[in-house]
Amino acid sequence: MRKLLLLCGVFATACVDNDYDLANINTDNIAIGDETSRFEAPLAKVYVTLADINSNDQVRIDQIFNEADTWLPTQLPDTDENGAYADVQRLLNDLTYVNDRLLPDLLDEMSTNPKKLDAVATLLQQNYYDDFAGVLPGVSQTEFKEAFVEAFTSNAVLRDALSQEVKSLAGNYLTNLDVNMDDLSYEIGHIDLSDEVVNMLCDNLDPAETPDPKNTLHLAGEIDNRLPLTLEIAPNFLNTQVSFSTTVLANSPENVLPETRLLANDLRTIVQDARVDIPIVIRKYYPGKGFDNASEQQTQMQINLYLIKRGALKFDL
Repeated sequence: MRKLLLLCGVFATACVDNDYDLANINTDNIAIGDETSRFEAPLAKVYVTLADINSNDQVRIDQIFNEADTWLPTQLPDTDENGAYADVQRLLNDLTYVNDRLLPDLLDEMSTNPKKLDAVATLLQQNYYDDFAGVLPGVSQTEFKEAFVEAFTSNAVLRDALSQEVKSLAGNYLTNLDVNMDDLSYEIGHIDLSDEVVNMLCDNLDPAETPDPKNTLHLAGEIDNRLPLTLEIAPNFLNTQVSFSTTVLANSPENVLPETRLLANDLRTIVQDARVDIPIVIRKYYPGKGFDNASEQQTQMQINLYLIKRGALKFDL
C-alpha cells in the first residue's frame, strides 16, 4: 500500500549557546561547535489512521478486535501497568491459553452476566445463525437471540450443547485472529532541507568503520500511540542501510525510537526521494482502551522523526 507522509523540513539546532555573526568572516569553510556538540533537525511527521491499518485480507484493525471483544471474557488473566490484556501471539499459537484459560471464563461469564450473554447472542444471531440449526431447530433468525438466551439460562441440557458450539466458534476465531497486517508503506517526496543544510550535516561525518566515531548523524524519534495495542515495528527505509526494530507500547504518547546511525548517502537518499516500509506485529490487545467511536481518518499513531548530528557542523559561505 502507498499512503501519505506529511513532512516537516525546518532546520533547528540544539546545544548552541551563542548567536553567531558570520557576516564578516572571510573564509570558505566555517565550523560551529566541536566533537562534544549535539544538533537536532526535525525531519518528518507520519500520521497513521485506522484506515491505514489493515490485515492482509483488508479488514480494518478495529473491526477485527470488535468481534474478539465479544469472544474474550471481560476479566482477562494477564495484566500489566496498562491494564488487562489479551496476549495476541498466545491466542494464535497457544491452544492451552485459549482452551483452558479464556474460553472457560467466557462460558462462566455468560452464565452470570446478562450483558455478556446478550452480546454473545447478538453476535451469533448476526454472524453464526446457521451453525445452530441442529441445536435450536425451527428457530428463525429473527427469533434466534431470544431463543438462545432462554435456552442457555433455563435448559441445562441445551446449555451444554450451546456452550460446546460457542466454545468451538470462539476458539476458532481467537486462534485464527486476522492480525497478519499489511506493512505501513509511505512514499517520501523531496523533503524541504536545502542542499546547503544537507551538506552541512554530511560533509564531515566519520566513516562507517571508525571505531569510536565523534562526528555522526542519527535518525531518532518518538511515537504517540493511541491504539489499545502494543506493537513491534521494524521501519525500513528502502534504498538505504537504515532499518531498526522497536516495541511501541499501547496508549502511550512517549514511545522512544532507538537512535539509528545514518551515513551521508542515507540522508541524501531520504531527503531526495525514498520509501519507508513499516512491518507490524501485534503483541498485546487491551479491550476497552481504544477504538471507541474512532473515525476512519482519525490519527491513531503519530511518528515524529528527527536528525541528531554529533560533532562540529561545517559549511561553506
